[in-house]
Amino acid sequence: MDGPPRRKTITDHLAFLQVLLLSPARTGAIAPSSVRLARAMVDGLIVAPGETIVEFGPGTGAFTAEIRRILPPQSSYLGIEIEPRFAELLRRRYPDLHFVEGSAEHAAQFLAKAGYDRVKAIICGLPFASLSSGVQDGIIEALETLVAPGVQFRTFQYVHAYGLPPAVRFRRRMGERFGPVTREAMVLRNLPPAYVLRWSR
Repeated sequence: MDGPPRRKTITDHLAFLQVLLLSPARTGAIAPSSVRLARAMVDGLIVAPGETIVEFGPGTGAFTAEIRRILPPQSSYLGIEIEPRFAELLRRRYPDLHFVEGSAEHAAQFLAKAGYDRVKAIICGLPFASLSSGVQDGIIEALETLVAPGVQFRTFQYVHAYGLPPAVRFRRRMGERFGPVTREAMVLRNLPPAYVLRWSR
């Protein structure tokens, strides 16, 4: 169970602060994502029984909660989280969902090991504006395998970081592989404000 909302929020912020202080390069943010951003990330996404949602970098589970809300019975979820402290928190909070500890670059292998197929969407909370070119390219290569026709990839970028070279590079590289990005309206009720970005085939 998620527990009372206030207690959950305090726990999330404490866990986030601990990781931020100990491993700042792995967060790329200053606070967990808001409910408004989480809802924008799954807005309009319809999942059918037998389909799978993959989440890259679930962190403390802000997007995970909204994903679980829209999952029908007989569907699957795979969360890929590289930070051990977050992975442990997620397994305690969502014992009905499947989490693995590792890099999104190996998503195809994780999916195969879990026995999941029919990917519907990849929801991504990774900080591409602070990731190296090599890591960006590794994740894009993984998406080449996962994003079949009809599959969506959704991520976000903070407004203040949208014009930074790594963020621009990521969008350009994604555009080369998957076509033009769809940028949704700015989510102001998030710290910092952010854009939701979508690609599909």
